[in-house]
Amino acid sequence: MVRKATLDLEVSVSSIQAIRIFRELAEEAGWSLERHEGSRLVDRFAIIMPMAQSARTLGLKVLNGPMRGMELTCWSETRGSSGAVNIASWLVPGGPEEPRFRDLVHHWVARMDRCPWRWTFGERSKVGYLLPVWRQSRRRFSDLGFNTKKGGWPVVVDGDWPGESLVDDAHDSTVVSSEEE
Repeated sequence: MVRKATLDLEVSVSSIQAIRIFRELAEEAGWSLERHEGSRLVDRFAIIMPMAQSARTLGLKVLNGPMRGMELTCWSETRGSSGAVNIASWLVPGGPEEPRFRDLVHHWVARMDRCPWRWTFGERSKVGYLLPVWRQSRRRFSDLGFNTKKGGWPVVVDGDWPGESLVDDAHDSTVVSSEEE
């Protein structure tokens, strides 16, 4: 049985941009995708009382290739009285330690137009300057192998996308599925 694990990353880029970059990477690798939209319950704090609120989600699921079953779901949630934090939630077969997933995330981040783990002073002030979100985001990206120090942006990725192993495995899985018919 394949172990699945989620990895939630708070990012400074919009949900639409995060999904678009993932779609471009998947299309370059030759993977089939399925779009999904929905809603998710999130907590919003009003003074001292948490209130349940619905957030609209956008997502893509990989239907074939070596990363079959992987999903990226993005949404924005308001943690305080105003402003929003964008969240990119990855559901990864085999867990986020999978080397192919790490390669994908590095290419995903390298194509972003701004650093995903840094927010402007105005953005942080609007949402809540002292929230632990800002530090947790940097730590999660650091755990994925990114240099989150001041000189760590822009990210430079070794090799082209998709790598040789991704192309070969995607072709092999396509051949196997066509033989089953």
